[in-house]
Amino acid sequence: MQITIKPHHFMDIIKLYGAGIEVFERDLNYCHDFYRIGNIIIQQPDVMIKTTIHADDICVPCKYYADRSLGICMDHISHIENIASKDDWNKIIDQRIIETAQIDLNQQYKAAEYCNMLYRIGDNIFDIWREDDTVKTHRRRELFKLGAEKYLGRFPNIL
Repeated sequence: MQITIKPHHFMDIIKLYGAGIEVFERDLNYCHDFYRIGNIIIQQPDVMIKTTIHADDICVPCKYYADRSLGICMDHISHIENIASKDDWNKIIDQRIIETAQIDLNQQYKAAEYCNMLYRIGDNIFDIWREDDTVKTHRRRELFKLGAEKYLGRFPNIL
């Protein structure tokens, strides 16, 4: 099995795992597959991960994933100055994560290996989310760190 995922979505899963979520539940507002993909990643550290900055396996059933031919999220944001498109913002963040973690878009990684790659760039999170609220970014970093340590600690033989 292979999961195609945006790096920030992977980080969100691990961050929420760090916040204490052990089993993800369906979001009836967005109708995306975050819960399904999150549960697979948490339970299967050897599942293969393919990175994208476009629509991923979480996005496909989402109600905001309106233009399937272009793979564009039609949701909007208002918390980042001069950026209203959630799709644009996510691509900026994902590109920064890919560059910082030196993720090869042509390579697949085991989920635990991918988590470890992202864990190693944890201190760069303020550069990656530099336009976002510092308090929110600090919390993101702390919860991601907790989640990654918990996740990687469960599967020491995968790496």
